[in-house]
Amino acid sequence: MKFNCSKESLMGALNIAQKAVSSKTTLPILEGILFSVQDKNLLLRSTDLEIGVEVIIPAEVEQEGAIVLSSTITGELIRKMSGSDVFFESDDHNQMKIECLLSNFTLKGLATDEFPDFPEIIEDHIFSIESSVLRELIKGTLFSVATNENIPVLTGVKIELQGNDINLIALDGYRLALRSGKIKESLEEDLSVIIPSKSLSEINKVLSNYTGEVIVKFSKNQIFFQIDNTQFTSRLLEGEFINYKQIIPVEKTTQVRVNRRLLLESSERAALLAREGKNNLIKMDFNQDQLILTSNADIGDVFEIIPIVNSGESLKIAFNSKFLIDALRVIDGEEFIMDMTTSVGPGVLLPAEGNDFIYLILPVRVAEEN
Repeated sequence: MKFNCSKESLMGALNIAQKAVSSKTTLPILEGILFSVQDKNLLLRSTDLEIGVEVIIPAEVEQEGAIVLSSTITGELIRKMSGSDVFFESDDHNQMKIECLLSNFTLKGLATDEFPDFPEIIEDHIFSIESSVLRELIKGTLFSVATNENIPVLTGVKIELQGNDINLIALDGYRLALRSGKIKESLEEDLSVIIPSKSLSEINKVLSNYTGEVIVKFSKNQIFFQIDNTQFTSRLLEGEFINYKQIIPVEKTTQVRVNRRLLLESSERAALLAREGKNNLIKMDFNQDQLILTSNADIGDVFEIIPIVNSGESLKIAFNSKFLIDALRVIDGEEFIMDMTTSVGPGVLLPAEGNDFIYLILPVRVAEEN
């Protein structure tokens, strides 16, 4: 094979392809990226057998062919080269010569015979969504995914589709995150799948520099994301997701409206001491017109007052500071609503207007103070 391409385009494509390269594998072929040139394009493909990526960029092709090159070494070499174009030429022994200005390298590659095929794209279901909407949905749920693999489906995010509504849901046993948005077209049937959190995290990185439409296709076991010149695929998780709707309380005895920024900044200050104490705990005393937030540790105490509007009963409750801060950081809007029932019942964070998110946090039981 023999071709040349833009260094800038190649570096961007390598950065994306490297997201699916296996870091822990007994198969050396999975530590590489497949380079394939045909017509006027260079295709890069990578996989760890759970997620897969294909990226296509323009290239000037003199001789077609394919080879697998080390992801790490190739990426570092290209990154450190000077010049605007990179020239590639391989021989019959899978050795690749790479040139850029005065730099000249030869890398040993692998034959492509054992490199996994990209999954066949089965368009059982298809929809499109704005990349900005998808980014917000992912950012607003990913932090609530379970890290313990005792219940495998909770290590993923549930995607629900109904009409032109899309919900992403994640929960880890202590908190729940639900974000809602709109897709471009209305689907004829209600659908739901569970995608591994690692896959969504890598997709979010690909989306970081993309503004446009994302086409999503999925079948029973696989989901595909078409992002500009990139195809991203992931296996889906099997199993029944927890019925999250039963977890969200319907009743409330305390409902407060609070400024998001004030509570976030106060919670972050309190968390500095909470980390030094037990349970990473911050205590909250909701009165009719103010919230008293406290945190205690051997090295000191925090006492802060935040104005609120309480349309229910007064209540004392305590939360893990990290869980509260994680939710507050991804909430949109100047104010939000917080619903509670008792000191041992969950706190539910809702938008002051609209219905684009629900965050639920279980409280921490604390001993009664005299």
